[in-house]
Amino acid sequence: MMVRLIGRTLTAGVLALASCAASMALAQSPSINGDTFTAGTTGALARLCGANAQEAAYAAAIHFCHGLLVGSGQTSDMMHKRQGTRPGFCLPTPSPTLDQVAARFVAWSAANPQFDGTRAAEGLMRFAAAQYPCTATSAQR
Repeated sequence: MMVRLIGRTLTAGVLALASCAASMALAQSPSINGDTFTAGTTGALARLCGANAQEAAYAAAIHFCHGLLVGSGQTSDMMHKRQGTRPGFCLPTPSPTLDQVAARFVAWSAANPQFDGTRAAEGLMRFAAAQYPCTATSAQR
């Protein structure tokens, strides 16, 4: 009976250590899952935009990121034109690639973690206004 108790205690200890190690690895490199796609937050979008090619969900993450970048940008542009208001951001000419914008967004998000819990579109607009401010010349384009 004592041998079983020691065996169970050792097994529980090994499982606890393995669980702790897995949690630490996840904290260092959180995996992309369904919740990342549906969270709708700036932090989740930055995670998707910052996915690396070795992740199983890489293609889906990058396509989701690019789609939200384009969709949010076009929606913002359309709303400003309809309302006759100055745009919140102005892309330079030539425009950066989607990969360049995504990388800059990821860097901005890491530097501004206070916005991780905000809606993804709000975070994108804050990022775009900071990264691509409008000047008198760029706003006329």
